[in-house]
Amino acid sequence: MTDLPPKDKLTIGFAHAAYQLGNQFASLNTGIRYFEVRSPAELEAKIGEADVLVVSGLWKNALIPSAKRLRFVQSISAGVDQYDKDQFKAAKIRLASAAGANARAVAEHAM
Repeated sequence: MTDLPPKDKLTIGFAHAAYQLGNQFASLNTGIRYFEVRSPAELEAKIGEADVLVVSGLWKNALIPSAKRLRFVQSISAGVDQYDKDQFKAAKIRLASAAGANARAVAEHAM
């Protein structure tokens, strides 16, 4: 796995215009620091604090130079075409998608 700081120094960023991911995370009482943003401007202002980022539509590859601590991005969508894999590799940031996470719900909806 990517080099992440210990739990007491780790910061997770949640970035989505509508989903309340930070609130859900807070309810787990992990003791891990986190922040939650809802706009591109807020994400740009906070990206330098994140070791891990859970994000969807707010991502822009132009954030990478400011993301000095970032080591892992979890896309909450199945597609990851908007992420520049070469830039991620150069910056030593790992990327994960949510491919398959909604497979059953989508199949049931289709039926």
